[in-house]
Amino acid sequence: MKNKKWIILLLALVMLVSTACSNKETAKDQTPVDTSKDTAQESAIPKKKDGGTFIFGIGSDPNVMNPLYAGDRVTMTIDNALFSPLYVTDEEGTHFYLAESITHSDDYLTYTLKLKPNLKWHDGENLTADDVVFTLNSITDEKQNANDIGSFVINGKPITAKKIDDLTVEFTLPEVSMPFESSLGDMRPIPKHIFEGEKDLAKSEKNLKPIGSGPFKFKEMKSGEKVELVRFDDYFGGKPNLESIVFRVIADPNAANTALLNGELSARYITTADVNKFNTNENFDVIIYDEGMLNNMVFRLTNKNLQNKDVRKAIAYGINKDEIIKGVYKSEKYAKKAYSLFVPSTKFYTDDVEKYDYNPEKAKELLKKAGVENLKLRLAYMNSSKEDEEYGLIMQQQLKEIGVEVELIPMERGAFYDKLLDASNTDFDLAFNGYVMGVEPNGYKPLFLEKDFNNFMGYVNKELDKKWEEGIVETDEAKRGEIYKTIQKQLIDDMVVYPIAYPNSIVAVNKKYGGIEEAKPVPIFMFRDLSKLYITE
Repeated sequence: MKNKKWIILLLALVMLVSTACSNKETAKDQTPVDTSKDTAQESAIPKKKDGGTFIFGIGSDPNVMNPLYAGDRVTMTIDNALFSPLYVTDEEGTHFYLAESITHSDDYLTYTLKLKPNLKWHDGENLTADDVVFTLNSITDEKQNANDIGSFVINGKPITAKKIDDLTVEFTLPEVSMPFESSLGDMRPIPKHIFEGEKDLAKSEKNLKPIGSGPFKFKEMKSGEKVELVRFDDYFGGKPNLESIVFRVIADPNAANTALLNGELSARYITTADVNKFNTNENFDVIIYDEGMLNNMVFRLTNKNLQNKDVRKAIAYGINKDEIIKGVYKSEKYAKKAYSLFVPSTKFYTDDVEKYDYNPEKAKELLKKAGVENLKLRLAYMNSSKEDEEYGLIMQQQLKEIGVEVELIPMERGAFYDKLLDASNTDFDLAFNGYVMGVEPNGYKPLFLEKDFNNFMGYVNKELDKKWEEGIVETDEAKRGEIYKTIQKQLIDDMVVYPIAYPNSIVAVNKKYGGIEEAKPVPIFMFRDLSKLYITE
């Protein structure tokens, strides 16, 4: 799997999420404990205990435990514990991790990165500018097929990096790229002294025992069972509170819920159907926060009928979002109706686009105009996702009303990904998907760019391709905003991806764990910094 974004996050995975802490709320009311005594009042605040284990539930083994190739939620979550980013830019601002600062020249062609002093790899070696330069060179090396090569190559010319001293790297851009600063922050360096000389980084056996810089270091992996990490005492953010982190593989969601209730897991994502079960259980806190995700349905343009924009629009008008939100999420507390293909936390987001409000009569007119009758379509989704199954059943009935017959095709996760990412595959015509793209709008570009391997709809719009490039080089914020608003409107008018909902994440966490707010619930990873979690006593 090549693209970290679509997984990313591709899909609203039920496994193992950058958003503000202010979006987080605890769904369970906290009842104060009466600790009054005859002689004095004592504090009931739980005490932090050193050590202990936090156990995540994951739906499958990770893929390549190397941040240059992480493309699914499971692998990205594990890599988040193993490999630290340089910095993270979200709607709150910039949060520095390995880096201490990033500055740019007046012409936006030179950027200077300063690392924090005394950084260490898990094997005790120093993490320096050499590692950052090596990582960038690896990403821009076409032979290595790194996921993020598109972020560091501009019009076919790679961005270059030069070591100034052990803590300073200077990056030179061939042309202006306003998204570069955000993309650079997402970089998670890999160790030069481990990987130097490897011909194929993705297939290197050194990925089986990764050496990173994050709060936890690799201990062991048992395929189909678990990945276990132990704390890294020399973590630059301070010695983690927990002794270990375990990612336990439980593919079946019902079995995972049972394991959570039995104390075999510490936390997992749950669905709206499970909220009451955990919300009324005194052993759990239920946390709700913005996923920064768009759940959607993609149109495969390998289907001749779907190559007609009127047919795609007819399907959009034949779907009732209100019914979907109520049927799948119960209310907009857990998911809001989506209209743009950007999420609200993305810079320059707008909902001033065609809404395609439910209109079955208009849908029938468009189908008639297109000369399409008795349309039969195949809709694929992951068989492990209850949410996708519910989407499918509701849409199947809705589209039947406008004369479109939909065959539902639930698929095993791995097979679904393989076929979804192959734009030439014709095993299905529609597919449910989800993505988390972050706050930089340029992150969406690969999904819609002609011939980009991430564009698995087969979408072609040459004029829009030019607009994406304009958005990269425009330094005036107002003008840049107008470019991306135009892009959003055009994408919705072309309707190659139907936006369904912006879901919130719902996480049930065993109450014996503290530091939840400090660890910061976020998209994809569940928690930004696992070093902050602790067991209470």
